[in-house]
Amino acid sequence: MIIRSLVITCGGLLAALPISAMGQADAQREAIEARIEALSGELEALQLQLDALPQDDDALYVEVDDPVLEEVVQRRQLERESTRNPLAITVHRRNYLFPLSYTTHPNQVAFRDIDADTSANDLEVKFQFSAKVNLLEEVFGTTGDLYFAYTQRSWWQAYNTDASSPFRETNYEPEVFLEFDNTWRFLGWTNTRNRFAFNHLSNGRSMPLSRSWNRFYVESMFQRGDWAVAVAPHWRVPESDGDDDNPNIDRYWGYGDITVVRRFNNDQEASVMVRGNPSPGNYGTQVDYSWPLFGNIRGHVQYYYGYGESMIDYDHRNHRLSLGFSVNPLLSGTGGVR
Repeated sequence: MIIRSLVITCGGLLAALPISAMGQADAQREAIEARIEALSGELEALQLQLDALPQDDDALYVEVDDPVLEEVVQRRQLERESTRNPLAITVHRRNYLFPLSYTTHPNQVAFRDIDADTSANDLEVKFQFSAKVNLLEEVFGTTGDLYFAYTQRSWWQAYNTDASSPFRETNYEPEVFLEFDNTWRFLGWTNTRNRFAFNHLSNGRSMPLSRSWNRFYVESMFQRGDWAVAVAPHWRVPESDGDDDNPNIDRYWGYGDITVVRRFNNDQEASVMVRGNPSPGNYGTQVDYSWPLFGNIRGHVQYYYGYGESMIDYDHRNHRLSLGFSVNPLLSGTGGVR
């Protein structure tokens, strides 16, 4: 009887083992399925968050075959990346320093109002600082960026110790503009950029040396290979006779600028800018040539002849040769052409 009872008991235990194992497997399967369902929900939530992120960066990394458009994309990418830093600024027009700037005919009449006992030296220092900051991106849906820019040009009588080395002239040029990148092509040229701006230019002096004006201008850049042409007509905001410091400035400065740029031998660059008024035959011409020296520093030679080099000299003909350094070539994609 005892043996029979043991046999029956063992048989019952052996029969129960598969049932217990099957129960554990079912529980494990249910746990795995629940985990998969939870992970699927988490992935869906992450995908929704990803889809909600801005898609601006997608356009920045589009590969293009046209070298001209490739430079535009690269410039756009760098500027977009800089906007992630609230303190970031980017270059606007040229930035240069000319320790040697020689003119054959200084404006002695204007200098006498600075120092009546001495005259202006033929040799001085000329420099320009120019930067911009992006205020708003894609103002019109997917295009149009709003910028604030500031440019300052100075002519410093650093070697004129008899007159205590004064700044002979400084021009202050804040502006606000909308910029539109473009890919429109015509006869092999690509219209890469269009800019609509309000510009103030003054020398910050009191009368009788005060010079200032406000302008609206449109600037369009056209590029083809290593060539670029920028056309920038402007319209002066009218002023009353009592407020106008330079009523005949249009007669000398004209109604816009035209700049032609040529890059050669990889990274050397030459440009010619012309402004003026054809009716009286008053023009100003600036020729620049720059080449790499080391790092981001470039050697730079600039020649200016004619009217309108500065606000104080808008009606004075200059003949100037300058030698020094610059940091950003025009065709680097940075934007400015002066």
